[in-house]
Amino acid sequence: MKRFLVPSCLIAVIVIGAMVIPASGAEGKPDWFAFTDDTAKPASHAPTESSPPKPIPWLTVGFEYVVVSDYIWRGLNLSEYAGEGREKLNHQTTVSFEIDIAELGCPIGGSFGGSIWFEWYAAQEKLTPHSGRNLQEVDFSLHYSHDIGDTGLTGEFGWIAYTFPPMRDSGAGQNRDGSYTHEVYLLLSYDDSKIFGKPMLNPTVAYYLDVDDVRASFIALGISHDFKIGNIGCPISHCPILKDLTVTPSATLAIDHRYYDKTGFGSANSIGTRLGYIEYGLEMSLDLSSALNISTTYGSLTLGTFINFVQSIHDENTAVQDEFYGGMKIGWEW
Repeated sequence: MKRFLVPSCLIAVIVIGAMVIPASGAEGKPDWFAFTDDTAKPASHAPTESSPPKPIPWLTVGFEYVVVSDYIWRGLNLSEYAGEGREKLNHQTTVSFEIDIAELGCPIGGSFGGSIWFEWYAAQEKLTPHSGRNLQEVDFSLHYSHDIGDTGLTGEFGWIAYTFPPMRDSGAGQNRDGSYTHEVYLLLSYDDSKIFGKPMLNPTVAYYLDVDDVRASFIALGISHDFKIGNIGCPISHCPILKDLTVTPSATLAIDHRYYDKTGFGSANSIGTRLGYIEYGLEMSLDLSSALNISTTYGSLTLGTFINFVQSIHDENTAVQDEFYGGMKIGWEW
């Protein structure tokens, strides 16, 4: 494992400071500080006279491909082995759908969706010898989300099934159930434009409970902000490519409730609740559909790059360490 000794205070100042930079203009904030109604949604959700609405207004489908240096999950590096040396890339793919059941006339409203996620690791054989597979993981998820009145809160309840094909086929053990587990989760997000007039920190809190093999839980508190370059209001905001670029800093605080301990990454003789890690992220996303003048009839195409740093707070096990990773992604939504 690699450990990067980056002071948390320095990164916190950079990320949080970028979110609260004072600026002049109407209400003390320029337009680019917080996206407005026309930038809060992908272009495919806002048809114009020159871009007719999509044929099925109640259905959204998506595809995303990510190539990343490491597969980091809940502060753990799941794609690194002793002596790895040069990074072996991870390839991740998500296929998703979302149905607006209010559009279908359902009186309860809200939306229902799901996804399938694939993780392919070039050196999986090093992690699970004799498995003969590079497909490291396949996850299935379903969720229901609904706005909670006029409070600005949106609630989402979901289910995730984690499957690990190499664990079933390798000589890692006879227990086939070890290759599968599932959890339920509750996610709350808050539209803080109710307070500030425009979205600022977009706070979220998520609670994940494994109800199968692990029977433990994880809590994640997150903030993020989209800086749309096209809203800066200076000559750079009209430059090709740059005008369609969005920069998003983020930070997540994770709280471990027995999860590390019960999966063998925590203390050997205690089970408890403690801070897990802080993850700082920076992503740049380019709206290719807008940059290339592609009609929203064909969906929204984006290209992005990201870099994240995970600073471990839970230090009961050497497997839980600071991690620095990044990658690129391309996504399509219709």
